[in-house]
Amino acid sequence: MMPKDFYNKKRLDELADKVLDILIQKAQQPQWHQYNTPMTLGELIKGHLPFKETTEEFLVSEMARLTTLLNMYEAQEEYMKAAIIKRKLDAITNKLNNL
Repeated sequence: MMPKDFYNKKRLDELADKVLDILIQKAQQPQWHQYNTPMTLGELIKGHLPFKETTEEFLVSEMARLTTLLNMYEAQEEYMKAAIIKRKLDAITNKLNNL
């Protein structure tokens, strides 16, 4: 005879597997993203947002993008491009400090 704990764990695992299967099926449906956002998948891929981003949010995201480029240009020893990006980063930092 099996212990009661083993039986309960086995039933719980079976239930979890069934729930996971249902979630995977729903996520694979083309309309799934519309349950979470009124936008189309194409709009999301293009970078459109279902809300208005603040100036601070925009500047922070631009800093992240430019920092990535700066690191890439420095690694590739493209110092002229890196210098231009650095100036843009400095300008954004100043804007953020003045918000």
